Amino acid sequence: MAFCRTVAGSYRFPWCRHLRGSRTVDNTLLYLSAAALATFSDWKSNRRSSCEGAVNSTTSIIKFRVDNDRPGLLSEATEILKKQQLDIRDARISTEDSRAVHFYVVQDKMSNSGLSEDRLAQVRAALQQLAQGDCQAEPWPLYSSSEVAKHKTAEKGIWVSYKEGVYDITKFIENHPGGKDKIMLAAGKAIDPFWRIYQQHTGRGNAVELLESMRIGDLSDPPPADDGTCSCPYNKDPDRHPALIFHNNKPCNAELPAELMVDSWLTPNSVWFIRHHHPVPVIDPEQWRLSVGGIGTKCVTLSLEDLKSRFLKREVVATLQCGGNRRSELDQIEKTSGIPWGFGAMSTARFGGVYLREVLQHCAGLSHENVEAFEVQHVIFKSLDGMEASIPVEKALSPYGDVLLAYEMNGETLNMEHGAPVRAIVPGVVGVRNVKWLGEIIASREEARGPWQRGIAYKGFSPMVKDLKGIDIEKIPSMQDLPIQSAIVTPKAGSTVELDDVEVKGFAWSGGGRGIVRVDVSIDEGNTWVTADLLDGKDQPYNRAWAWTFWEASVTSQKTWNISGVRQLAKSQCCHCMCFFAGLIRY
Repeated sequence: MAFCRTVAGSYRFPWCRHLRGSRTVDNTLLYLSAAALATFSDWKSNRRSSCEGAVNSTTSIIKFRVDNDRPGLLSEATEILKKQQLDIRDARISTEDSRAVHFYVVQDKMSNSGLSEDRLAQVRAALQQLAQGDCQAEPWPLYSSSEVAKHKTAEKGIWVSYKEGVYDITKFIENHPGGKDKIMLAAGKAIDPFWRIYQQHTGRGNAVELLESMRIGDLSDPPPADDGTCSCPYNKDPDRHPALIFHNNKPCNAELPAELMVDSWLTPNSVWFIRHHHPVPVIDPEQWRLSVGGIGTKCVTLSLEDLKSRFLKREVVATLQCGGNRRSELDQIEKTSGIPWGFGAMSTARFGGVYLREVLQHCAGLSHENVEAFEVQHVIFKSLDGMEASIPVEKALSPYGDVLLAYEMNGETLNMEHGAPVRAIVPGVVGVRNVKWLGEIIASREEARGPWQRGIAYKGFSPMVKDLKGIDIEKIPSMQDLPIQSAIVTPKAGSTVELDDVEVKGFAWSGGGRGIVRVDVSIDEGNTWVTADLLDGKDQPYNRAWAWTFWEASVTSQKTWNISGVRQLAKSQCCHCMCFFAGLIRY
């Protein structure tokens, strides 16, 4: 797939005007988009059996064949339809067997639906006063969500749904101002959730009007409201954004798509990656209580209001990453076990809440003296969904560790998907330690028990280890800080680049708060390197850089390159600063 930069600018579309409500209409020919024109032309022969009657359709197509057309007839007919209390969605003129044919897409304002037989008779009589001809109405085609889902390639056509409408955007995607890759995320799906991310679509109004011109039918099966009768334990899980790349649904495990990763340094909440082990618990924030205790402490119970009123609110910007992120790249070398994540099992947010150390020290009485006297080594987080994990006490109590009990995310109240009412944010540490739906915090001599702390999934083994015979898993340290890494986000892997200058973009991140000081890019297998410009995230303190850093580089070449993957080399520049190299592999 060829890569090229998207140039935003003005462009023209193959239609002139669209009728809306009481807008004045002259005798200019009115057109739908090419997709809608094709649908009108083939609509009768290709329509589904569910379109045989107008009862289930919200819109009708009026087809008025005129024996002798004349200038201004379209305008006169439009006025007649308006007087008949019809909302005219679109209109056009065509020819059929040497006769002019007027097409109107209408909705009856009195019933908010398509035309009944009685209403059609009234409209027919009114139109035939203008010119000799015949008039008929058919329901606007109905398509199911499953039918829409089949249309996500250029060969089959690219369809989306918006509210109750179905739209063919095949001809439009190359001209999408945000680039083809962005709009293709919605192919075969509802476009509404994507517009909630990019709110300029609905805020300005022109995108809605543009989309309406590509309408080819109605959605026959909008999602039903949940009546709560399902006994499935996942019944009450939140709705998820369709742009996410889903690896599992029960429990939900979904990653942030590459197309959205470098759009915003703070990942929108709706497309934050999801890593669950169980159904999302349903918790009443008013009834929620957090128990804090363990050795060397005095046990206390806190409400959400206690956290908000008794402690200063703190904010931390942090990138969280699942320990299995990028596993699919390892699978290309040798098959592993576990979810085949791409590089999207990570996201960044500004979390608001209270420092864990202030709760432990000033409320539960866990002083540094008590830590030594009682030999406290770990702080355990227990979730209300049954999982538990722990971190070293040094991280929990460090004034530079920034461990947070969070109740806000990107300026909004933390939602249930991501751990409400309160979750742990342990910046710089593997995602599994950032326990959601906190119910209990325990100071302990031992780390948490269970597979998420002591099992093989969150421990580091040599790549030469093929089985665990003779290995004492208990003696292998649990994963905490994650290593430095970088990834090329654009151009996409597998794309072919034929430009002299290629804009390469990506992110770099290191666990432990170690800041990114440099990213180098190579297109000749490491023989030469171009130093990238560091962007968002570059100004973080080098020792408390909890969030990723975006970068971009302009690479010049006179050759054609196939972007087949990412090669990375890392070395330590000094005890704290890391130097990172990311490269394009040449074929």
